[in-house]
Parts: sequence; structure tokens; C-alpha cells
Amino acid sequence: MKSRALLLMICITMFMSLFSCSNALQLTYQKPPMATATIGQLYVEVDDARPPEKGGNDPYTVGVIRSAVGIPYDVKAAPDREPSIVVKELISECLMSAGYRIVNDSSAAPHLQASLKKFWSDGYVHNRIALEMPIVLQKSENAASAWTYVLDVNEGFTPMGFGFSQFNAGYNRMLDVAKDKLIEQFTSPEFENLYRTLD
Repeated sequence: MKSRALLLMICITMFMSLFSCSNALQLTYQKPPMATATIGQLYVEVDDARPPEKGGNDPYTVGVIRSAVGIPYDVKAAPDREPSIVVKELISECLMSAGYRIVNDSSAAPHLQASLKKFWSDGYVHNRIALEMPIVLQKSENAASAWTYVLDVNEGFTPMGFGFSQFNAGYNRMLDVAKDKLIEQFTSPEFENLYRTLD
């Protein structure tokens, strides 16, 4: 009985050691091609509205990894890859790919306001990585919404053996799916036409 308990503790220690040194997601995606800014300009803002237990209390926590016996360990983003920063970067680059210029002066252009509701993964054998983010287009911060969209991504992956790179790849794949969805929206005639009513 003691030997089984000792073996279990060794397995847990090995699991923690394996991930503790590299438990920092880079949260990257394939950059979209940039286009000439022929349509207009936008101010982009992202509000981190994740629940306290899923990144709200610690903005770098983006999920959990479970050991062979189901014990959860936090998964964190790298220090310079906080999710709200990453999704603002993603939105901005998708807009630039669609022909918009991004400005830093909130009074100089219509607003694209996003609220990050979910950026989280969990699972045991099969993991789900979810991103949920309502987005609104408005003339200014407190103006009525001219366009609304909820970015909803829920990607699954099954780790094959050990290695934190698999989790990096899973999150990065989720961001690539989000990128494709955003570009589809931002390049649509509907979005451009509604934008022109505000510019």
C-alpha cells in the first residue's frame, strides 16, 4: 500500500516538474496579410470581463491541465501575452487585413468595443478551449450599437502523451479559428456599410 502511494506521489511530482518549467503559453496565431487602409479608421478597445475563477482574478490564467489522476494545475499565458492584449492585437490585425487603419485616439474614429467573456480550457482525456467575446461597433463609447457580433470559438484537442507544446498548439489553433471568423465579419459588405454610416 505504501509503495503504491509512493509511486503516485512520484508520478504527481514528475507531472508538476514537466509542466512547471514551461507552463507559459505564447498565444500566437498566423498573422493575416495586411491590406491598404482604403475604408477608414477605427479605435479598438477590449474589456476583460472573464469570471473571477476563470481568469478574472488572475488575467494570465487561461485554463487547467489535469494530471493522470485528475489533479488540476493552472495554465498561464506568458508575461507579455495576457489574453485581453492578445485578442486586441488579433482584432486590430484582422481589421487592418480588411482595409481599416487602427488609431490610438478614441476621439478620432468610430469605436470597436469587445468584451472578453471567456478564454479558458479544461478537460481530462479530451480538452476544450473556448473563446467568447461580444463585439460592438459604435460611433463613440456611449453611442448606440450600429453592429454587433459574438465571437464564439470552442475547439477540442486530445493530448497524445506528455509535452506542453501540445497545449500551446491547441490554444494557437483556437486563435487561428477566431482570426478566420473575424476576417469573415470585417470583410463583409454589411460591416463596411454600417461602418460608413458612422464615419
